[in-house]
Amino acid sequence: MATNTPVSLKLEPRTEIGEHLRALRRRGRLPGVVYGHNIDALTVAVDGREFAKAFLKVGRNQLVDLQIGEEPVRKALVREVQRNPRDGGLLHVDFYQVNLKEKIESDVPLEFEGEVELVVKGEADLQHGLHALKVECLPTDLPPVILVDISGLKEVDDEIRVKDLKLPAGVEVLDEPDDLIVKVAAHREEVEEEPAAPAAAEVPVVGEGE
Repeated sequence: MATNTPVSLKLEPRTEIGEHLRALRRRGRLPGVVYGHNIDALTVAVDGREFAKAFLKVGRNQLVDLQIGEEPVRKALVREVQRNPRDGGLLHVDFYQVNLKEKIESDVPLEFEGEVELVVKGEADLQHGLHALKVECLPTDLPPVILVDISGLKEVDDEIRVKDLKLPAGVEVLDEPDDLIVKVAAHREEVEEEPAAPAAAEVPVVGEGE
């Protein structure tokens, strides 16, 4: 999902509200808003297909260049994407404009690399805790993913916690140091239960009731 190549989107200011948004979407335009710290919110529209392609590359934690008319490029993050619950179609997008000199908070997905021999052999299970970390850093230092090498986990109960991770320079993690990332857990085998014996009162007694 991440990319090192700058991704750009052309936006146009819009004034349509309410029912006009349906006509906008029918023309392939996606309504949105650009907002941020100490800036006025601006309602915009973007080509739906172009946004979908850009979103696949940058996700929610990589910068995208927003070009609005002849204005200077705005650096932003995709903060919210609304979809139609029935067909998954795009309905609205929120862009958060950043100041490159101010730190921001963002969730960065964890990407696991390597393998655990016990798990590969089916002798243990891999128990996951967190799947993303909340971090604080300058927008330009925001990593696309945080790699977690699990190949060093050899025995049952071996684990990796937040405090064990090596983060890129300039990135501060906001999760608790002892929060669990991943752990090797004993393999749980399903045991078939023996059918329960009938209660004493349910066992017929020879001659009873005769």
